[in-house]
Amino acid sequence: MPSVAAIKAAVHKLPIADRTDLLVDLAQDGAVRKEQLNRLRAAVAEGIRDHAEGRFSEIKSAAAHRTFFENIKRRTRSRLKSSA
Repeated sequence: MPSVAAIKAAVHKLPIADRTDLLVDLAQDGAVRKEQLNRLRAAVAEGIRDHAEGRFSEIKSAAAHRTFFENIKRRTRSRLKSSA
C-alpha cells in the first residue's frame, strides 16, 4: 500500500472536481467524522485550559483589534508564500 505522503501527492495531481468528490466521500465517512470531532474536542479543551491558565490576549480598543487581525493576516500570508 502506498504511503500517506504518496497518496497526498497523487490527490494533489487530480483535477479539482475529483478532489472535491473525494473530499465529499471522506466527509461522509463515519470514522473520519469521529476523528474530526475528537480533534475538535481536543482543540476546544486546549483553548479552555489556555484561558484558565491566563494564556489569552485581551483586546480593549478598535485600534488594538485592527492590529491584532492585521498581524494574523500578515503571518498567514507569509506562511502561504513560503509553502507555495
